[in-house]
Amino acid sequence: MIAIDTSVAVDFLRGDQRAVSAVESALKGSGSVGISTVSMFEILHPIHHRKLTRHEKEVRGFFRQLRVLPLDAEGAEEAARVMGGLLRVGRQVNALDVLIAGAAVASAADKIISSDSDYEEIAKVSGLKVEILK
Repeated sequence: MIAIDTSVAVDFLRGDQRAVSAVESALKGSGSVGISTVSMFEILHPIHHRKLTRHEKEVRGFFRQLRVLPLDAEGAEEAARVMGGLLRVGRQVNALDVLIAGAAVASAADKIISSDSDYEEIAKVSGLKVEILK
């Protein structure tokens, strides 16, 4: 299973060809693409805040194509391990990215696709393979 980060999901929804190609390739290759509940939060809260209801149907349709990766107790534990490892080596990254990575690791993702370079640091301490879209 391949996980996608919020940045890739947003770019996909905007029609960015790199993200569309990466997600479609992941769906064909692995058969399963996941998105964390943290990413769902990051994508949905602006819709509710700005009352962008015209986008909500498209976003929810996209989510239905994906496996939801929960941030449950196991995901939180994995995220804590990742954050601890990062802090030990003096690296500080966005906490939401660490939570997304924890959910991906706990859900047995083989890799995560992102356009956020924080995941390069996360990969160094988590064993999670990362594909950065540039």
